[in-house]
Amino acid sequence: MAGHDEYGKRVMHKSVGPAFTDWGASVQIDYGAGGPARIDGTIAHSIAVEIESRVSKQVRGAVLDLICHPYPKKLLVLLPVHMSNPAVAAEQCRLILARFVEPADFQVVLLRGYGGVDALADDVPLVRKAVAELGGAVLANLRLETDTPECPPLGRTLPHRRDPS
Repeated sequence: MAGHDEYGKRVMHKSVGPAFTDWGASVQIDYGAGGPARIDGTIAHSIAVEIESRVSKQVRGAVLDLICHPYPKKLLVLLPVHMSNPAVAAEQCRLILARFVEPADFQVVLLRGYGGVDALADDVPLVRKAVAELGGAVLANLRLETDTPECPPLGRTLPHRRDPS
């Protein structure tokens, strides 16, 4: 099984296809001293992406890079690996982001899978939903290999399923 970073990037590629870029100038942040800092990726020249599996303190530090990235939208993808309480870490990150970024301009997604546990069937729809809520209409017409009735293209929603009971 791939490492945690590889799993996170696999989720991103399966979620938004070629709209996700993980190299080049779009992932760089110039703090004005030394070389540029780098985030994990960007989507469609409008969404900055960080993928994190580290301890909560390091995850909160990565939020600073997201805040400082020039793209207007921010997506933090968390893998439940080294955080003592991933749900609390996710909520802390939401509260920090809300201090600096308009709530409509960021999403924090807590994945179910990671480098040792493949949960693409659960994680891809979570990321697609977050990207759509960030204004991923730019991506709505992308046809991806993972488009299925359970995981529709961005911009399309599933009908509500009735409870069988």
